[in-house]
Amino acid sequence: MGWSVGTITNHAQRLGLSFDREAVRAATDARQVDLKDRRARLQEQLLDLAEHTMTRARSRYLLHGFSHTGEIVAQLVEEPPAKETKDLTLAASSALTSALKLAQFDAGDEGRDEAQGLLRGLGEAMTAAADALAQDMGIGDAAEYGS
Repeated sequence: MGWSVGTITNHAQRLGLSFDREAVRAATDARQVDLKDRRARLQEQLLDLAEHTMTRARSRYLLHGFSHTGEIVAQLVEEPPAKETKDLTLAASSALTSALKLAQFDAGDEGRDEAQGLLRGLGEAMTAAADALAQDMGIGDAAEYGS
């Protein structure tokens, strides 16, 4: 508007306006609480996704293919093939990593070690499950599954 700060201040005072930032601070604090709650919900969904994905990696699987005559066939097998198991394990690991990052963001320095310990335990459980699955499938090294 081309007016000086002093002129604006004088007009604001005459109109009964103030430059008090308390309302802005309160709104910002409320927004931060809302965002933290949202991150907590996302973290829970990521952990649920990781758990669901690992369950799928150890569940029956409908395998599709073609017969020697070119017809589409489907067969139910006890667990997914190695490639699908690897993909599912990697997806679960990615979800756990994202959940860990959200936990670290909100935990700050205080709760970071606790969050890491919790998610490290989940990761170790997933690795153990992948190792057991590899043994069941007759594969010696679970590293093939991304663990």
